[in-house]
Amino acid sequence: MIGTVVGNTSTDSYKFILRSFRAKVGDIVATLSAIPDDNKSHGNAIIWGRIVSIDRHNPFFPAEAAQELAEQNLRLIDTVLSTSRDYLNAEVLILGSSDEDSTSQMDLSPLTYPVQPAARVINPPASAIKKLLGASEDNVPKLHVGSLLGRSDVDVSLAANKVVSRHLAILAMTGGGKTVAARRIILALIGHGYPIVIFDPHGDYLGFYENRAKLPPGTDVKLFYPMMKVSEENITVVSDLLAKMGRKMTDAQHDFFNKIVMETKISDGTKASDYILELIQRAENTAAKIARKDKEDDAEDSPKKFGATTVNAVKRSLSFVLNALKQMEQNNKVLCERLKDDYQFHEMPDPKRDPEDIVRKKQVSIFYLAGYDHLTQSTIVSMVLDALFSHRAALTNRIPPFQTVIEEAHNFIPSRQEGTDETPSLMTVRKVITEGRKFGTGLMIISQRPARLDETILTQCNSFLVLRLVNPKDKNFVRSVMENLSESDANILQTFGPGQGIVSGQAVRFPLLVKVHHDKNFESSKIGDEDFLKAAASWNESGTRARNRGAFTAAAAPTPAAKASPDANKKEQQPAPSKAARSDPPSLKFSAVAKRKR
Repeated sequence: MIGTVVGNTSTDSYKFILRSFRAKVGDIVATLSAIPDDNKSHGNAIIWGRIVSIDRHNPFFPAEAAQELAEQNLRLIDTVLSTSRDYLNAEVLILGSSDEDSTSQMDLSPLTYPVQPAARVINPPASAIKKLLGASEDNVPKLHVGSLLGRSDVDVSLAANKVVSRHLAILAMTGGGKTVAARRIILALIGHGYPIVIFDPHGDYLGFYENRAKLPPGTDVKLFYPMMKVSEENITVVSDLLAKMGRKMTDAQHDFFNKIVMETKISDGTKASDYILELIQRAENTAAKIARKDKEDDAEDSPKKFGATTVNAVKRSLSFVLNALKQMEQNNKVLCERLKDDYQFHEMPDPKRDPEDIVRKKQVSIFYLAGYDHLTQSTIVSMVLDALFSHRAALTNRIPPFQTVIEEAHNFIPSRQEGTDETPSLMTVRKVITEGRKFGTGLMIISQRPARLDETILTQCNSFLVLRLVNPKDKNFVRSVMENLSESDANILQTFGPGQGIVSGQAVRFPLLVKVHHDKNFESSKIGDEDFLKAAASWNESGTRARNRGAFTAAAAPTPAAKASPDANKKEQQPAPSKAARSDPPSLKFSAVAKRKR
């Protein structure tokens, strides 16, 4: 026994006088009370609850006495005041009731009759709490995440099917342990052989590759860098890039774009950047014919059908996408060179043509997005997730159900206040999170700024793991989207330490305070713990300048496709245009990022 029920009680909560040092906030407690049954009789039931607050009071130590001690600078031991008569008043949130005679499994029912005052409150043994949490349901797949906060002898697990089908959000401030929690759940899914796709902007999950030998036998970890290619089966990749990168075209521009696409031959495996360069050259040829007012060809598809404004608009849109792809390819080269000694990166498969290379049983596919600008990252997430979801929704049976992990989700699914113009992944994730449950496409959303997330998407998550949050705006936003987060639970969020939090939703029977298990063996030893002071002290400025000059020269050099162009010789014979009339070349320049902000 740890206390006695006191005062007014209800079917939602009750208070009890707590014995000193016998329980704390977050503990699960139980009391035995008589409640009526369907036969107008009554019987004993176990009333389960969770302590949400504890107040301490000493009626023999009034505020006036405390003031006198402070004013006179006296010690309490030098007075006749009592310190042994204080008491603890604990408030309990009722979770439900169960049959007193239940043995193997406890089914919770809503409490329909208030707890009896003067009832004894006990601290249940670990075996009883485990039955309450559903640990005895051996036929239900579970994901072990840690233990009850303050009760290391009671494990806490999530219902696996609820996580992979009903979506999960992990929210915490920086340093709160959100990546630790995500890594723990991902490892539990790996234990079930479940396919996982991770979009990793900072390399937080490269530890899975470094320590892949410690994973269950047969588990494969693939690291992908983004690469767009064109084939006959995926001819729409360029139009998809134009649409997702915000380059909207009029009907006339669409017609001209489709015309030059039909005129350009495609070889399977051609890089999208090379293919777009050919399209730009065709557009330039058309623009030149219009400028010369060529009257020799009056066919219906002659350049006269399209005005110079239309042709130049298509050319500008294609040049914008080309610059982004060239920047991406340059980043890929730097990435592979910098990390070649520790990691083996693979070129991203075509998610439309070869989805099986991304989603496969017992495979973890990590898209490493560090170093790419925001629009490129969002476009990659959108195109990959859109294609994979389409395969699942079309019921082609080409890929199995899978779980997608989106780290730093506030960058991919921002709220309206944050701006959504350069975030094509927003609409894709909205579609997946609203329809994915029916097709086995689950989402795990991880963010350190909940208030910056799209509210429509976050409300579709049926389970939450919320760790430490201090920002009032973030806490209020979390309360608005979590239906069963009480005010007392919201107030405790800022008191959590690293790895401590509250789990709520369909993945658990009722909200629980948890201590997440820390899988230190799967943390990356190469990325995330850099010594920046040492790096700054050993910085070689002259060497860096030389490398940067080389990179600029390589980026500004004409591409092989441009050199081999049949129109190149013709252009050399023409007089050079004036500086004012000269258009920007489609090759990469360091100003590409600045242009993207126009």
